[in-house]
Amino acid sequence: MWRNNDDDDEDVCVRAGGPVYDIPKGRKDGRRSKIEDTINLPPPNLNSSELIRMFGQRGFTPQQMVALSGTHTGNGERCSSFKNRLTNFDSTHDMDPITQFAKHSQKTCSAGDSAEQPFDTTRNTFDNNYFNALQRKAGVLFWDQTLFASAQTRGIVNAYATLHTPCSSSISSRPW
Repeated sequence: MWRNNDDDDEDVCVRAGGPVYDIPKGRKDGRRSKIEDTINLPPPNLNSSELIRMFGQRGFTPQQMVALSGTHTGNGERCSSFKNRLTNFDSTHDMDPITQFAKHSQKTCSAGDSAEQPFDTTRNTFDNNYFNALQRKAGVLFWDQTLFASAQTRGIVNAYATLHTPCSSSISSRPW
């Protein structure tokens, strides 16, 4: 998806038809890269209000946050990240009631927690199918699906669902 000015190899997303952005080398957010810093990544069970607050603290608008979520297209997630949506969801529901992906995911996840569920049906293409999946209530992570379920972000999801390459202008406008 992003490529440094000096890099010769293209990213998987670019080969899949996604946008290319030239970004100068070097981190602007710190001088180190440590595994313990991943605690700042959003957990998969946040709702849209929590996501808007978390991303807003890092300078993202809700539109940029939804666009960045669209980069999930072409990727997948390990079953361990969303298995709570398939069994023992809450006190009244065994399975997450807003999801339509459960049957397929249950089959995938029967192989274990490290089995991987694609975010959308066009895994090797950078397109709008991630957003189309949210419209069909087939978001893999709870926080993916909450982007469509929430009135705060549903319109943004719907707008990106109509575009072939939904994230190009919104992500490139991010002030890196």
